Amino acid sequence: MSLHLLSVLRLLGPLFFLGLVVISPAARAVDATLTSDSMTRAMVQLSDGSLIVGTIVDIRDDKLYLATQFDEEDLEIGIEYVVSFEWLQPTEMLLKDGTTTTLDSLIVSSGQVTSSDEVGALGDIAVMNPRAWERGEGYHWTGDTSAALVVNRGNTETDELDVAVNSVVRSTRDRYTVNGRIDKDSSANADYDASAPEGPQNRQWIDTADNWKLLGKYDYFLADSRNYLGANVAVEADALAAIDLRTYVGPYFGRKLVAKSFLTLDGELGAAYVQTDYIAPDSCGQRGVVQAISCDNLSERYGAVNWNLTGESSILGGDSKLYLRHIGILGLSGSDQLLLKTTAGLSFPLVFGFQAAAEITVDYDASLDTEVDQKYNFRIGYAW
Repeated sequence: MSLHLLSVLRLLGPLFFLGLVVISPAARAVDATLTSDSMTRAMVQLSDGSLIVGTIVDIRDDKLYLATQFDEEDLEIGIEYVVSFEWLQPTEMLLKDGTTTTLDSLIVSSGQVTSSDEVGALGDIAVMNPRAWERGEGYHWTGDTSAALVVNRGNTETDELDVAVNSVVRSTRDRYTVNGRIDKDSSANADYDASAPEGPQNRQWIDTADNWKLLGKYDYFLADSRNYLGANVAVEADALAAIDLRTYVGPYFGRKLVAKSFLTLDGELGAAYVQTDYIAPDSCGQRGVVQAISCDNLSERYGAVNWNLTGESSILGGDSKLYLRHIGILGLSGSDQLLLKTTAGLSFPLVFGFQAAAEITVDYDASLDTEVDQKYNFRIGYAW
């Protein structure tokens, strides 16, 4: 038996040596992938026991963002699933209580930050390496501008121009919002014959939309930053609705109803003073004419309840964004003083900051004897 065992060992010896020669470099290569450049890479252990190696990009909204070699997009990991990691880089932390601290390194064990006495749980961190405005220094400006242009020549002739601008300037204390829109559409009358000699002379352009809107808002965040007080002022005009100028202004109380990384929704409720000045009809100088707008009363004023909903969602992914802006005004003296304005759409990035959007707007004015005004647009614009 000893001679047989010795023969087996003599046979396996060269194979074992060959295995060491081949496997050892491979093992060293795998270890190098996991441990090389430990200053810019971290091994993140999750609660299910798995390990992920990558560069820690950010911590915000209770998410850890990790850049890895196997995905072009940053990996998003919920803080509650992170057990431990070591990030050997100087890091500034904005905590959820509003204080800031700078660490030489960020070391986490069992979900607790062990490299600092000032930070407890990893979930106490609001933002990693916050920007200046997030620390309460200055303002952050975002916005977008877009246009929808249609020129149709054929059996029907239409020209449509819709330009919109949205801008938000905010800090940790307050926020300024400006929304503006111009809508100008026209079409040629359909009863002319373009082939007839008198066709071009018989053609008349008719306005199908001629309105503009401008809204400004100011919000001041309270101690609980989910709540805020604000005031808004809006002016608009609509020639086809005979509205020369409508103005409403008033205060409101607002709250961040939803504040998730993929969904935000703000709701506001307040009071408003509304004044509408109408365009005098050409028939006002004629006696005995019955019309919707009284020539003796070309201005209307009333108090109202005002509510607003503003929301965004990135749930579809790919940097696309679903958005909603809704404004409601209900007069205190009657249901005919009801104004509803809703804009909803889906925007998605193109290149170099340009974006496209498919959008629907729905407006309703109970004081007018008209149906709900709906419009569908495909918009091209720029976001910053």
